Amino acid sequence: MSDVVTLGECMALAYPDEPAGLEDCTRLRLDLAGAESNLCIALCRLGHSARFISRVGQDPFGARIRRRLEQEGVDVSALLADPHAPTGVFFREHLPDGRRRVYYYRAGSAASRLGAGDLSAEQFSGAKVVHLTGITPALGPGCAAACRKAIELARQAGALVSFDPNFRPRLWSAEAARAALLPLMRQADLLLMGHEDARAVLGVDDPLEALQAAAALGPRVVVLKQAEQGALALADGEVTRSPAFPVERVLDPVGAGDGFNAGFIAGQLRGLALADCLALGARVGAAAVQVEGDYQGYPYAREIWPEGE
Repeated sequence: MSDVVTLGECMALAYPDEPAGLEDCTRLRLDLAGAESNLCIALCRLGHSARFISRVGQDPFGARIRRRLEQEGVDVSALLADPHAPTGVFFREHLPDGRRRVYYYRAGSAASRLGAGDLSAEQFSGAKVVHLTGITPALGPGCAAACRKAIELARQAGALVSFDPNFRPRLWSAEAARAALLPLMRQADLLLMGHEDARAVLGVDDPLEALQAAAALGPRVVVLKQAEQGALALADGEVTRSPAFPVERVLDPVGAGDGFNAGFIAGQLRGLALADCLALGARVGAAAVQVEGDYQGYPYAREIWPEGE
């Protein structure tokens, strides 16, 4: 039994160990990354239990992902090893001028073969929150069906549904994303979106208009993440604002949104006030950007609550 259940793709990540293009670098670091697996790691570090449902290949990358998630305390009992498809891989560049480029090799990956049949009521039993992102349905019809099934099982388990649209233009067009994501957004209890999501899916740029348009879909709480501008939330007709957590230097922005989601959900699980949930999300997200890698900077509970709770 886990506090939070999520599903999606975790990939092997390779990137130069210094600012350089892939055509010029001589050494690569190997790690793992994925929005949902990042969330699981952050939640476990904050003292909560998290289950990750997915598929990896029956290959060294899949074994590495399983071992690393286990080391972080993530429940991988529903992480299947697929003998017929490889683990997805992607490469990321951090160029000397500060630009970053990403190259995905995930077509036909094991995770893209995830389907509704891989999910069971037992996996969701006792969950308090089921978290989904818009990345998963973009991977294929089977993954989209798995998301719909996850919402059904969340309702059966009495869990809240948390959803981050996480629009990725590399995976699909804004038009295709809107058609697939709006039905999922309507079923969310907690909608955690970024300003790019609001623009692509809702066609809105103004923050307050974005909150209102999203709330009209039905979620109980809508959050708008605005990076260095902080975050806003709309619940019960009232807007709550939270500033960004101060950061001295941004080394790697990837993983900040997933960290924010984890902090916000952790705050919800702990019964914190909405403003405190936003502040905790901001703190976890800010910790991610100050180190290289997606999840390495996520804080532990003892760092946030040194005196205990």
